[in-house]
Amino acid sequence: MTNFVDLTHTLRAENSRLKEENQDLRDELLDLRQVIHSLITLLQSLEKTTPETNPQLLLNKILSAALKAVDSRDGSLMLFDEESKELVFVQVIGASKEKLTGYRLPVGEGIAGWVAMNNSPKLVPDVRYEPLFTPQVDQVTGFQTISVISVPLCEKDRVVGVIEVVNTTSGTPFKESDLDILLLVAHLATQAILKAEGK
Repeated sequence: MTNFVDLTHTLRAENSRLKEENQDLRDELLDLRQVIHSLITLLQSLEKTTPETNPQLLLNKILSAALKAVDSRDGSLMLFDEESKELVFVQVIGASKEKLTGYRLPVGEGIAGWVAMNNSPKLVPDVRYEPLFTPQVDQVTGFQTISVISVPLCEKDRVVGVIEVVNTTSGTPFKESDLDILLLVAHLATQAILKAEGK
């Protein structure tokens, strides 16, 4: 009798574990479909891009695709101003849009500034433990940054700009897989921007 009770308990526990595992797989599949959809949208934008393309509309599509791909609502696309050596927030989506659009950040300052200066991506799961993080932008916007991915838009060694996404919608930190996705988005985005410039 005891063996039967133990067996029933074991089977129930295994059934519960399998249900959770199935739900995790369903969630992962949904996330992958969202990523694929975002990348397809970006590829379609790239195919249609010409020097006559509205640059603001193009940049908005690029940033929207980046945010959807990594499950975030807040992010910015900054272009590098070669004369002033600053990153200019040309597209902002999310809570800080009004205050951040047009804001300038010196290259080398903060996470995005470091990314532009070093032409290297940066994943920060928790900004509290990141010495490069400066709360200056949060102070200007009233936003609270928790987790960040910042990637360069570059053609060979020339940095065109930076895409930065902030905080996931779930509140969990960004992961290495999110960084990989954003690097792919950044590559496609750079091609679209250069094509729009006629290069």
